[in-house]
Amino acid sequence: MYLEKYSNNGIEYLRIRKATYNPETKKQKKEIVKNLGPLSKYDDGQPNLYERLKSDFRNGIRGFEGIFKNTPVSQKLSFTFNGDHEVEMKNMGYFILENLYRSLGIEDVLHKTKSQSKIQYDLNGLAKLFVFGRILNPNSKFSTFGKRDDFIFPVCARNSEIQHVYRCLDVLAEKSQAIQKRMNTKIKNSSIGRKVELTYYDVTNYFFETSYGDEDVYVLDEQGNPITGKDGKPLVGTKGLRKPGVCKYRSKKPLVAMGLFMDQNGIPVAFDTFSGNTQDKSTLKEMIVKSINKKELGKIVVVADNGNHAQENLFLLAQKGNGYVMSQSVKQKWNAKPKKKGDTALREWALDEGGYDCRYKVINDASTLNFKSKSRIYERVLERTLEDGTKEKMTVKEKTVIFWSRGHYLKQLRENKKFIVYLESCVENPSKLKDRQRKSQEFIKVLQTDKKTGEIIKTKPLTVLLTDKIEKQKEIMGFYSIVTSEIDKSDSEIIASYHRLSRIEDSFRVLKTDFDARPIFLSNNERIHAHFLICFIALTILRIIQHKVLVLQGKDTFNLEGWESGITAGRLQEALDGHKVATDEKGVCLFTKKTEDLMLVYQATGIDVSQRGLTVDSVSKFRNMINKAKIM
Repeated sequence: MYLEKYSNNGIEYLRIRKATYNPETKKQKKEIVKNLGPLSKYDDGQPNLYERLKSDFRNGIRGFEGIFKNTPVSQKLSFTFNGDHEVEMKNMGYFILENLYRSLGIEDVLHKTKSQSKIQYDLNGLAKLFVFGRILNPNSKFSTFGKRDDFIFPVCARNSEIQHVYRCLDVLAEKSQAIQKRMNTKIKNSSIGRKVELTYYDVTNYFFETSYGDEDVYVLDEQGNPITGKDGKPLVGTKGLRKPGVCKYRSKKPLVAMGLFMDQNGIPVAFDTFSGNTQDKSTLKEMIVKSINKKELGKIVVVADNGNHAQENLFLLAQKGNGYVMSQSVKQKWNAKPKKKGDTALREWALDEGGYDCRYKVINDASTLNFKSKSRIYERVLERTLEDGTKEKMTVKEKTVIFWSRGHYLKQLRENKKFIVYLESCVENPSKLKDRQRKSQEFIKVLQTDKKTGEIIKTKPLTVLLTDKIEKQKEIMGFYSIVTSEIDKSDSEIIASYHRLSRIEDSFRVLKTDFDARPIFLSNNERIHAHFLICFIALTILRIIQHKVLVLQGKDTFNLEGWESGITAGRLQEALDGHKVATDEKGVCLFTKKTEDLMLVYQATGIDVSQRGLTVDSVSKFRNMINKAKIM
């Protein structure tokens, strides 16, 4: 095993990895053992932090735990009690999680499900175990079940068995929409409320520890032959979930996609899972119909990136009286031609200096353009194709905001420079084109030529760099375009709304690092979905606590820094996981020291910790007090 540093969205993180060698394939396989969170949280103010940590890790895990004293690498803590025997520390930080789990109405849905079925096992207890485990000590379902006794009071029935784990996952998948709807209603009616005037949407994907994806199951006739649709293609009855696709982390393993809606407070609204090869815009379409239109949210304005910008998505939103704020490429073709007299194509309009509101800043005693923007309002015809092939149309008023920023320009300039170096290397070595063929084909042309005469014939291929197209690409560097139905909003409001979309990326980071949502070892579609439902519930609970901390600190809950400016997910996990207690045979308790972060959480949620005895009975009363507290 070894310590590794990696970067995500410009932030450096640490993780432990293990390398194993397969003598049959003669290849090395690398696995993630544990994610340790941001490198910055281990900064002790001394130089060469990463090098020192690597050295300590090489000297042995025990020494490593000493350096990472705030990281629960080893979750089992014990000490000599009364000098005669060792006892194990039990977690009591889950008391707050228990309150929020109940307040979100999840218990209600599962109790009703159990009462209306023949389920005999502890459905709710197992669901709570998985959610609490995902927050406190993320691990596999099997491992989490094995640690069910790590809590001061039983979370699930003692007679629970491992087969109940997988039956519980099946039920969670079946009741996913009902649970999400109930959670939304509870949040909407709570002191926090639902702020969905702007609702953010994004998609990410997760890889599986398997080399094989899932095949589609086709609809068959009585003779067992596939039934074809109007397009002549076989009808798919059940689409395989784990599919090869474009992994955002360049993994070649089968993927599953997760679409997530989030409100202005950063609290999740809805999610769903999709096959790994599903286009982002298709996931949004299904989410609008399946989730958003059934959540009774009132009017929402969906904020999403260019990958979700499709006419049908805009149509479905506008049809229900909802709105949208979405980016689009400056090269977008739908309005490449003038819609009416006086209009110009988007690219030409962007490059036209007329109408811009410009802002400057002083750089080296000179005034330099830092930002410029302008907008225009027009009528746009949206349409979608129905199942029978007919088209449904509607006309909406839409606004396009185009802006240029120096920061965005310099970033694209750096990226463009690396890309051009790559393209030039492809001229000398055309085999490199296989790595980034789709992105490169616009700027490179491969001709079959005779190098002596220049005549185009079927001989050795010659790779040509199209410099004129590269120059045209440079012209629009630094520009960004947003289309919106909110024509009454100012340009600055629209731009600010879109920029906050970056906050949802932090939630995906929390799921993948702090919650260890990947890689996924489950194979059944329903259980895979249940895994993400558990992550969704855990993320919602986490965000509610972070929201309460921001409110306590008097910070804006709707800013670009977001919830992480109050207490980070990693710190919150450590505070609750580190809140432990041990008891002797007489019921006398010994507690771990309350950290500043733990006290911050209790203060933000209105929990009084000043009165607490030293017996199991007093701990039970403390738990009952938290259960009765109105945190939401």
